[in-house]
Amino acid sequence: MKEQTGSLAAGGLELHRCSWLPDGEPAAALAVVHGYGEHGGRYRYLVDAMVPLGYAVHAFDLRGHGRSPGVRGHVERFADYVDDAGLFVDAVAAEQPGLPLYLLGHSLGGLIATAYAEERPEGLAGLILSSPFLRLKLPIGGAKRAAAKVLSRVAPTRDIGNSIPAEELSHEPEVVAAYASDPLNHHVATARWAAEALAAQGATLWAAGRLALPLLVMYAGADTIADPAASRELFAAAASDDKTLRCYEGYYHELFNEVGRAEVFADLAAWLDARATAGGAPAA
Repeated sequence: MKEQTGSLAAGGLELHRCSWLPDGEPAAALAVVHGYGEHGGRYRYLVDAMVPLGYAVHAFDLRGHGRSPGVRGHVERFADYVDDAGLFVDAVAAEQPGLPLYLLGHSLGGLIATAYAEERPEGLAGLILSSPFLRLKLPIGGAKRAAAKVLSRVAPTRDIGNSIPAEELSHEPEVVAAYASDPLNHHVATARWAAEALAAQGATLWAAGRLALPLLVMYAGADTIADPAASRELFAAAASDDKTLRCYEGYYHELFNEVGRAEVFADLAAWLDARATAGGAPAA
């Protein structure tokens, strides 16, 4: 396995990148968009499972996350995330031309990846979602939504708190402890980020009928962060002729870091292998 690091130029920011490549010619490339408050370096279990099978794995740190610059937990426009994902996809495609390229998003990254695939499916061989953050599991009342919109205008960078409990990410104690102690993780959510994310959730679910790529949606049955029902709604509305839904009962939010992740990786590999056999050609 070969590990490479680099950067991605995005609107004056140099976003941190990592790539893990198999020793031989890759069968396909996975472009990973990570979740909120974390970074691309937390996907080593995914790397260790998929790279030996011949898949190249690429990740980058979102603006305001991990080793990338930017105000922690802040985004001016959700479209900035989508544009950054586009630059990332283009960079991976340029580095590995001709390979089937699958966009894989976890949690917030799943929301970003879905929005991207709805708008710009060209060049993608498929979309893979892990616990996509399409809606909060605990509903937000109208008053809180209205307050987020007001604060977004008058105090956009005010921290309203990222209350993700580490113990609800995984049943594995080592994962929980590592998340809590990782200095590259953050626990900030600005008012503008909240307003933009909420608006993006509604818009992305509304536009699900635009999804025509091969689609794999994996969600955790015991997720307390991303609403499992929203994953099912997206799947039902997607126009893809080739779509697969997997529910992992009893699993917490981070499917790739869960105690039973071997089953998740086996399903992911089987899905990718089936598409490789079918040709895996990027969408025109």
